[in-house]
This record gives sequence, structure tokens and C-alpha cells, in this order.
Amino acid sequence: MISSKLLLSVPGIVHGFGTANELVPGVLADAWSSKPEKKQTHGKEVTEVVEPRQECGDADGIFSALAGIPISVITADCVPIVLARRDGKRVAAIHAGWRGLIGGIVDTFGERLAAKGESPTDWVAAVGPTIGSCCYEVSEKLAAQFVAHFHWMAPELVSPRHRYLELNAIAEAELRRIGIAEVDNLRLCTMCTRDAQKNYLFRSYRRGDRGPQLHSGAMILP
Repeated sequence: MISSKLLLSVPGIVHGFGTANELVPGVLADAWSSKPEKKQTHGKEVTEVVEPRQECGDADGIFSALAGIPISVITADCVPIVLARRDGKRVAAIHAGWRGLIGGIVDTFGERLAAKGESPTDWVAAVGPTIGSCCYEVSEKLAAQFVAHFHWMAPELVSPRHRYLELNAIAEAELRRIGIAEVDNLRLCTMCTRDAQKNYLFRSYRRGDRGPQLHSGAMILP
């Protein structure tokens, strides 16, 4: 399991990012049967969880103020974002692939917070393991589309080299843009990062893993 030093500082919650050897972070495992059910569609729907085992339908982001319910997303190269309010009273998880990022899922999350009377300045976030610009080669057209869409960012942050995208940097910048000032970007590549034994640390769809994916999330302690 991978963790964020920033999220570890939030009282009353546990969190984790899955690995190839521990798809579901151990700190969430005992409560896993109460997790919400959802279908991730690479979209920008964000749903509030108000009961155990809630049927959320299509949702790439979920948040909750309920204790004892794992709030998580699954990824295999996309960006998992785990968030918590500084006081530990709310947690959230976002699945942000390239479609979700360019489609505005971070903005949608900010709008959902505002609708609940929340301020993004009261939240912190961690950007988890995702495919990095070391490995994420895309078409020239898509790279250009990203540079144009995120024109307020330096082009070299969006696309550090020709036809390669840095999704984790884009996710971090989007979180900061909506007002989340403290962001822990783990900068771990799902495709090429290896452990001390030289085994791949994460599942990677692009590398060829087509089986179960990684779960990342947080939970308010009962």
C-alpha cells in the first residue's frame, strides 16, 4: 500500500493507494463490504455517498461525510485523487483519466463542494500513482489538444516532451486552480515503477495488465 504524508496528517481518517500486491489498501479491507457501487465511465459525474453499499450509477468521483464507508476509485493508469477535509469530517476520491481531466471532473468536484456549502480551501488532496510522461505517449493531435485546453499552464508542464503527457501535473494544477492549496503529488508511474526486487509495483493497462485494477481511497474512522 502507498500512502500520502499529507493525508496521514488529517485526523480521524485512513487512506491508501493500491499496489499490484495489495489491490485494496489494507486499511480499507475490513470495511470493504460497505463500499458504494458505481460505474466509472471516464466522465465527470461526482456523487455524494449517504448510505452503505449505495448504488451510485455512473460516477467517476464520490464523496461522503459518513464514517466506516470506503470512498474509493479504481485505476490502472489513470489518475487516482484522494481528498479529505482538513478536520477529517469528509473524504472523497476522483478517477481522473485524460478524458475526465479535459472534461472538467475537478471543476465538477469543486461545484459539488460549493453546493454543500464547502470551501475547497478546507480540503487537502493527494495525486496517486498514474502513468507518467516517461511512458505516456499519445497522438500529436491529443497532445496539442491538451496544451491548448490547459493554456493557462506552461506547455512544458502539460507535455514535457513531444507527444507525451504529464497527467499528474495537470491534476495537481487543476486541484490548485479550484482552491485546494495543499496537494501531495506522489509522482509514481504505474507503467515503469518497480519495487526493490525489480517487480512492477503497480498494475498498468498500457503495459498489458488486463485483470483487476488498483483501488485507492479514504475512509472516516467510526
